[in-house]
Amino acid sequence: MKRQHLVSTLDLLQKELLQEVVKRKITNLSPFPLALFPTSARSLLSVIALLASNAWNSAYGVTFTPPPKNPTPSQASGGGSRGNLFTLSAGKGALQQASGGAPRVGTYYLNASPATAGPAALIALLPQSFYGTTVSERPTILVYLPASNAEEAMFSLKDEAGKMQYQMTIPVIGKHGVIAVKLPAKAPALAVGKNYQWFLALKIDGQLSPSTPYVDGWIQRIQPSGELATAMQHKDALQRATALGKNGVWYDCVATLAAVYTDQPTNAIAKQWEELLSSVSLNEIVKVPLVASAN
Repeated sequence: MKRQHLVSTLDLLQKELLQEVVKRKITNLSPFPLALFPTSARSLLSVIALLASNAWNSAYGVTFTPPPKNPTPSQASGGGSRGNLFTLSAGKGALQQASGGAPRVGTYYLNASPATAGPAALIALLPQSFYGTTVSERPTILVYLPASNAEEAMFSLKDEAGKMQYQMTIPVIGKHGVIAVKLPAKAPALAVGKNYQWFLALKIDGQLSPSTPYVDGWIQRIQPSGELATAMQHKDALQRATALGKNGVWYDCVATLAAVYTDQPTNAIAKQWEELLSSVSLNEIVKVPLVASAN
C-alpha cells in the first residue's frame, strides 16, 4: 500500500513538473530532482525544455520592422564635402550645418590603437536611412565611439529648419564602445510629428574645428498606437523592446535592448543584440562593448 502511494506521488510530481516546465518555459533543469524520474521521463523533460527555449526565443526575439510610411527628411541621405558641412558659430564653438549631410558613419577616422577592437570612425546606431522614430519626449540615442584621445564630445539637436534646440557637452575620456546619449529633463521635449537632426562631434585636443570628427542622424517623435502603448506598460523590458521593434520604433527599441544587454549580458541576449544590429547592416559593431550612459 505504501509502495503504491509512493508511485502515485511520484507520478503526480512528474506531471506537475512537466506542466511547470511548459508553463514557465524552463530551460535549465539542474535544480530539479531528475533522479526521481525514469530515463524516458528525463529525456522528455529535456526535449520540452529545448522546445520551451526555442519557443521563448521565437516569441520574444527582438527584430526591427521599418514603418510602412517612412517620412525620411530629404536631407538625411547623401553627403557633402567635409569642409562644407560645418562652420563654427561665433563665441561658442557650436556646430552649425552649412550644407550637405553626413552618413551614419563618420567621414573622418581617428587614429585608434591597433590593439583596439572595432572601427576607427564614429557610427550612429541607425538604419541605413539615417532616420528613426521614437515615442519618447526625450529619447536616448546610441552612438559607437572609437578609441581616441578626446576628452569631450559636443551633442547638438536642431529642428528641420536648422534652428538649434539643445546642446550639451559629454565626457568621453577613456570611453570606447557604444555609448548612450540621453536627452536630459532640461532639454525641450520633442514635438510629435516633427523631424529633428542630431549631431555628435568629438573635441580633438579640446576643440571643435571644420575637421572635427562627427556623426549625425534624424529622429521623429510619433504617437504610439493603442496596442503599442499597452505593450510599453509591460514590466519585462525585453518584451517592450520586441513590441517597439515590431512597430518600427527604432530609437527606443535599440536603446531598450541595449539596457537589457547591459544588465543581463547573457549569450541569449547577446545573440538578440547581434541580430538586431545585423538587420540594419551594423555587423561591424555587434561585438564592441556597451559603455554606461554618456551623460
